[in-house]
Amino acid sequence: MSRRRSVLLALAVLAGGCTAAEQPAVTPPYRLEPACPAPTSPTVVSAALVNEVVAVSDLPYWQAGDVGASARLSDGRLVWVFGDTVRADGVEPRLVANSVLLTSGTCVAQLLPPGEGPVVPDVAAGQVQWPMSVVVLPPSPGLAYRGVDDVVVVMSARTERGDGTGGLLDFRFRGTSAAVFTVTDGGAPQPLEVLEVTPDDPSATQVNWGAAATVSGGWAYVYGTRLTGEPLVFGRELYVARLPVADPADRSRWEFWDGAAWQPDIAAAAPVLPADGGVSQTLSVDRVGDTWVAVSKRGGDLADFVYTWTAPEPTGPWTPSRALPAPAGYDTGRLTYAPLAHPEVPLASGGLLVSVSRNTTDLAQLLAEPEVGRPLFAEVPRP
Repeated sequence: MSRRRSVLLALAVLAGGCTAAEQPAVTPPYRLEPACPAPTSPTVVSAALVNEVVAVSDLPYWQAGDVGASARLSDGRLVWVFGDTVRADGVEPRLVANSVLLTSGTCVAQLLPPGEGPVVPDVAAGQVQWPMSVVVLPPSPGLAYRGVDDVVVVMSARTERGDGTGGLLDFRFRGTSAAVFTVTDGGAPQPLEVLEVTPDDPSATQVNWGAAATVSGGWAYVYGTRLTGEPLVFGRELYVARLPVADPADRSRWEFWDGAAWQPDIAAAAPVLPADGGVSQTLSVDRVGDTWVAVSKRGGDLADFVYTWTAPEPTGPWTPSRALPAPAGYDTGRLTYAPLAHPEVPLASGGLLVSVSRNTTDLAQLLAEPEVGRPLFAEVPRP
């Protein structure tokens, strides 16, 4: 089996016996505008400075976007992945399903594919890729590409858009994809492949694998969230799987937490957090020092407060703590949702950087005033 094929199969972490359906790769090269040199050392910042950078950045292909999951490349740059993205007036299309920014200190660059469409191509008409999480896989024998320094994996939700008559929630999760990019020091990420990790499924109660992902101690951990369908329960259950970074092609070593132990059967996976008081569709989970930290709305996307959960292990037990007010805003038209932590960004205060996605129910306003859809950054105590 070729090295390239081995990596592709390895990244289909959650196929669970299903054949991974590969989508055609987009022809490189992708490019960065502007070019930002790699930093000589991590830049220590504050949430106020990050908000200022976001406010003054003049990026024609990124005026606003939600989610904004992040990871650090080996050359020190940060890669940020966004969902629905508004571009400047005069840029077509004005709205794409996803985008990627790379930052070096306060320099911000847009990653642009040929044709300037979404960085991860749409699946089909009406079905798009919404990024949920991103990881940078460290160098290992299983990921030894000649001339490549990092492999970036963007976990995205294959999402079927509605016809607009169903309001804000007129979309359906159909499954998880993994978009794989290779990166050389200082270079633009280049697409390698897009994999269908879980098969197409219209069920509203399936596990949304890839809702969070992180790398720690030689393992890549992939978290999933699930709506239970219980009346008046808007939070989601949280699940976790892991695969060894050093030998990701060995399917026998992929493991799912069943509530008591790691084992290879995806069907036996059990929630590590219940839906009642549970998490949002997307969240972040990271190891911060010796503590595992999850950041999300408690009670789902409709909740009004950002919480942190801490645990000694990636499986829990999880202890919640209220961190920030963030009213859902469905009654006011000003939305706040999908809070995420960014522990790879050092803060002068020693705290933990957290972003909260913002949006409006008025698409015309969003296009005219994209700043209402830009993320807001804040600081919370670091565990």
